[in-house]
Formats: sequence, structure tokens, C-alpha cells
Amino acid sequence: NLTLTVNAKDLKKIIKNHGRNVLINLKVNDNENTVMLREIQKSIIKDDIIHADFFKISLKEKIEVTVPIVLLGDAVGIKDGGILQNQLRELSVKVLPTEIPDTIEIDISNLEFGEAVAVKDVEVAPEIELLNDPDEIIASVIAPMEEEEEEEILEEEGVEAEAAEAEETKEADADEEEKEEQ
Repeated sequence: NLTLTVNAKDLKKIIKNHGRNVLINLKVNDNENTVMLREIQKSIIKDDIIHADFFKISLKEKIEVTVPIVLLGDAVGIKDGGILQNQLRELSVKVLPTEIPDTIEIDISNLEFGEAVAVKDVEVAPEIELLNDPDEIIASVIAPMEEEEEEEILEEEGVEAEAAEAEETKEADADEEEKEEQ
């Protein structure tokens, strides 16, 4: 471990222009090292970088990183009134540092009601190994709920809430009676 100071504006500019999986040549005491960002901490108030962890990498060994998913196209099911559910926003991959993609693009234009895209459906370059569960759902198109279904769900939740409240009141009354007997 080595503690050092870097220019936060320069680091923010690098991240903005190249993403978080960018290779950075970091020069420390006349030694140049290829590093990547591991973690960034930002100020809650100003969104300024207050701390960053770098890790030194070898350009010849595969590493595990997460890559953002970009959904392309408008699903057929959405055009027909369906709702797109985006369950996964990034994929974990194992790849050489020089081969890390900026994003993984997935075409969803053929998705209809009840259909989904899973990790096993994603096509990536042969040098990229996907680490997520192959059956994990990335995006799906569901039919919108009918107003009657929504009302029934709300009514059921209301009945359940009333029953739970009545049970809590009953338990509180029993506890009160027990205290009075003591």
C-alpha cells in the first residue's frame, strides 16, 4: 500500500471521458505503474472525489471487473403497451485489462410480452468470460396490470394491514392485562 495525492479534477475528467474501467499510467517516484480504479468515495454535498483506491495490474493477466449494460432498441412488447423491467445494469466479466469493453450492448427490440433476456443470451467477444449466473435475467417485458388487478391488490394489502393491526392491538391488550395482574 502506498498513500499518495492525485489531482481530483484530472481524475474526474478521466472517469468522465473513459469510464471507471480505464487503464491509468500512474507515475510515482520515477516509477510508472499501470493501475485501475478499485473504489471511489465522493462528497455527498458537492459530488467531489475525496478518496480513490487504485490497484496495480498486469496487462498479461485477466482481471474481474463489472461492465455497464446498454439496452438497445424499443421492445415490441413496449410498443404494444408492455412495461420494460431492467433487473441487471452491469455484468461481471473476466478479461485482459486491454480488452475491457466500455459497455455491453444488448438488443431488446424483439422482446414481446412475457419474454426476457438472460445472461446466457448475451453475445460477447471470445476473450471475454461472463461471470454472472447464466440464468440471471437482465431485462424483461411484462404486461401492464389492469386497474381491477391493482385495486384487488390494494384491497388485499389493506385487509392484511387491518388484520395485522388488530393482532398487535390484541397482543398489547394481553400484555397490559398481564402487567395489571402482577
